[in-house]
Amino acid sequence: MNKDLYLALSKGENFGWGVCSNYLKREVPKFYPDTKMWDFEKDDPNGMKKVNGKVFHALTGIDFVPLARIWGDQNYGYTFFENELNITSVNNAERYDKVIGGSNWNLEKLREVGIDNSDVLIQGIDPELFYPIEEKKDDNLFVIFSGGKFELRKGQDLVLRAVKTLQQKYDDIVLINAWYNFWPQSMELYHYAPTFNYENKGETWAEIMAHIYAINGIDSEKIITLDVVQNTKLREIYAKTDLGVFPNRCEGGTNLVLMEYMACAKPVVAAYNTGQKDVLDDNHALLVKDHKPFKLYGDDQTLWADWYDPDLDDIISQIEYAYLHRDEAREIGRKAGEFMKNYTWEKSAERLVEIIKD
Repeated sequence: MNKDLYLALSKGENFGWGVCSNYLKREVPKFYPDTKMWDFEKDDPNGMKKVNGKVFHALTGIDFVPLARIWGDQNYGYTFFENELNITSVNNAERYDKVIGGSNWNLEKLREVGIDNSDVLIQGIDPELFYPIEEKKDDNLFVIFSGGKFELRKGQDLVLRAVKTLQQKYDDIVLINAWYNFWPQSMELYHYAPTFNYENKGETWAEIMAHIYAINGIDSEKIITLDVVQNTKLREIYAKTDLGVFPNRCEGGTNLVLMEYMACAKPVVAAYNTGQKDVLDDNHALLVKDHKPFKLYGDDQTLWADWYDPDLDDIISQIEYAYLHRDEAREIGRKAGEFMKNYTWEKSAERLVEIIKD
């Protein structure tokens, strides 16, 4: 008889952790019938609730602190991290039966610091929401999509600089972005972006972004800035676009937006680094492989982030290739759609149950 499995995961939607948590809650019981959902209302502010059974924890930050105040006989932590691990990470990891990273890059980082009780669990996509889209009807415009919350590691500054260059050469290029950030404080790292101007000014999201476009000399008339978009509505946005651009400096996971865009059989230009490498290859994506180191240090000069800076000229070259070779780009997108059929939340759930089995 199986022990009870408690899923102590995130609440919410329209952001990565929320989407991941909701799907695992739906799919895991198919493979582990004795699954229970932890109710955050039962959290004890004075200590951990002890339960008989296994607990699958969402972990916060690099300190690997569980999101919920529950502790089982066996405990498994799930983490997506982008910053350098430290001694607290190592010490807290010892509390878990396993620390499970969201990508093979996360797994490598865990083992580099001696966290050997580690494994990897790749995210999935919902094939009922994200499946191949027929070719875009209107070919009068070449529409680029960029998604992910607006912050330095996502590389939207590189998207804007590339689009600015290409719009000066081709007057039919338009950018649609879904960059809404629920945690605006994380945007402040954009002060460290090379050759990019950042100021957070404005009352609404549209005003904030319009100001950023203006101070970087970008024509906002050729940019469509979306507000919060429900995950269930994203496919409708993707259908209006020709190419997704993801020049991310770092992804602790595999980049859920990238995966969902590819699942719709749309071609992508994507940085071949960190977590994104798990779902990319030359057969089904236009890869940006030219990178420089991108390091950030804390006030005490301790290395805080060891990322990659994709080369702007390489990004521009790959986008322009897709622009000039549209039939070939569509074929790359078709292959991406086929490839992503291998990654579903159902398979993620099945893999999770394999990891935690006795």
